Amino acid sequence: MNASSISKVPADRPVHPLTIALLAAVKDACQKLGTRFVLAGATARDIQFLHLHGVKAPTATRDVDVAVCAVSWEFHQRLIVELLATGQFTHNAKAQQQLLFRREPGEYGVQLDLVPFGPIETPPGAIAWPPNGDIVMNVLGFEEAVETAQQVDIGEGLVVPVVAIPAFVLLKIMAWQDRRNEKNTDASDLLFTLRQFFFAGNDVRVYDEAMDLLEACEFKVEIAAAGLLGRDAREMAHPQTREAVGRILQTPGTYAALKADLVARAATFMFGEFVDDSDDLLDAFRTQFLFGSSAS
Repeated sequence: MNASSISKVPADRPVHPLTIALLAAVKDACQKLGTRFVLAGATARDIQFLHLHGVKAPTATRDVDVAVCAVSWEFHQRLIVELLATGQFTHNAKAQQQLLFRREPGEYGVQLDLVPFGPIETPPGAIAWPPNGDIVMNVLGFEEAVETAQQVDIGEGLVVPVVAIPAFVLLKIMAWQDRRNEKNTDASDLLFTLRQFFFAGNDVRVYDEAMDLLEACEFKVEIAAAGLLGRDAREMAHPQTREAVGRILQTPGTYAALKADLVARAATFMFGEFVDDSDDLLDAFRTQFLFGSSAS
């Protein structure tokens, strides 16, 4: 690995030591089994925005979501056994994918969600949890997340693969569709990402690669950046993922519901005057994801 390709979290915006310790254990277990993994979810969001670029999300989390490539359920179970053997993890009997991490007894625990994907998928893009296979989870986008992950030194010399922002958006759109009635944080995360993409190290890119988008939106940099994010996501997505996300963005009723959820979340973000830019941000992303060039 080329050291120049590794981003480093600065000392003044450190990742929590418990998160570092948890991910060190996950990385060690995955290396022992010879499998790939990627940090996803809100912890990845915080690393990409807060820790690397100083952009704080409106909601905080201590939970850690990790996607792990698994060839079979037996293989996935071996990973869990490896983690439990450290003595720092306990299993959540009510949720198969969840472990609780503690370095010391009595210490505050951090929840780890392990999501398997890869050859384990049946059919492709979905997993059915054993023993009965009656709980089905959509895992479209995780393969792209691993392939395009950004290597980040999160502290204490630990380098882990973190989901890139375009892959994060793909996962959030799919998650919003799957659990809209159960969880409202996906719309919040999506709006935050669309609104702040410009400030997450993409300011130069917008002027270098998206002058057409800047001109089209009268040089509103956040809107142009959302369009650039749409192009990035389109280029990154595999055909099946592109089709699934495209269906969400092209189905009138579904897209209207997504817009409504983003407007609702926009109101909760504002501490002062309400700024309703969610429609423009989402429309810019949608247009470039569906119809934009897949190359800069």
